[in-house]
Amino acid sequence: MKQFKIKFYSIGFVLLSDSAFAYTQDTYITDGGLFVRPSLEMGVTNDDNIYNQDTGTSSSLITTIIPAVNLKMDEGINYYSLDAKAEKGIYDASGADNYTDALLGVSAHIEPNDTHRFDFNLKGEWLTEKRGTGITEQNFELTNEPITYGKNTLSGTYEYGAMQTKGRLAVKAKYYEKQHRNFDVLTDRSNYESMLLGSTFYYSTRAHTDAFIEVSAETIDYDYNQPGEFKRDSDVYTGFLGMQWKASSIVHGFIKLGAQAKDFEDARRKNFTGFSWNIGGVWRPLTYSKLTLSTSQITKDPDVKGDYVLGTKYKADWKHNWTSYFY
Repeated sequence: MKQFKIKFYSIGFVLLSDSAFAYTQDTYITDGGLFVRPSLEMGVTNDDNIYNQDTGTSSSLITTIIPAVNLKMDEGINYYSLDAKAEKGIYDASGADNYTDALLGVSAHIEPNDTHRFDFNLKGEWLTEKRGTGITEQNFELTNEPITYGKNTLSGTYEYGAMQTKGRLAVKAKYYEKQHRNFDVLTDRSNYESMLLGSTFYYSTRAHTDAFIEVSAETIDYDYNQPGEFKRDSDVYTGFLGMQWKASSIVHGFIKLGAQAKDFEDARRKNFTGFSWNIGGVWRPLTYSKLTLSTSQITKDPDVKGDYVLGTKYKADWKHNWTSYFY
């Protein structure tokens, strides 16, 4: 049976610093040149089906409090950044479903000259899987509180070629790990790590517009398989033809069209080969108003039964800032 859910969102309030000496109204600059941007976001959601049930649904108001801070050292071309963020969710109807998430990440962009560019990212996340989703989908009573898990990501990209040349080549490596932190009997089978290697060749077609070819290969290894279960380890190969553009600060976007193949190590599982895409764009008609559109189709591993999930997503998002602290 198809599930239906209605959510009503409040307007969000973002409380930011308001220094007249700042680079922007919501950013402090220290004497050493460190940019400091703190924020506090609060919101209220009314969810009429918090456990994603087909029948006998439960509803609740959900209050979220999200403090965050960004520290950035900008040297003109090179920059180094640190992000820290926490999210507290409070359910009015069920205190057992309250959660606390956190994120800590560092990144760096380094250009020793106009031909070579390096990007590094390291991120750790402590997250919550809401009951009725993921592992407890269609049976939220499997646990008496949300499942918690961690995600660790380490990635690096090297790009060769000056921005004004016709061609540029980028290579990328990414390590990803997902580890659950409670209810081991249920969650052990969903712990895994992956390693992705990819390359993209860009060809400049005109000012601020690039055509590109992107290929990648990813190996996914699971820590544990339940007795009698087919192994879930797989290799994923993806290839895209695409274009990206940023003709102005008002409109920019990208389009990727191609194919994906998912090859399981266990021959008893069903492999996938099919069409894949990733398309997105931003329209900013005013400096304080932004419309973002995106759509994608790609496979992912299921949390419950099945070989893979072919997910197709569509998203439209509009953000309008009435002031520097209210949107």
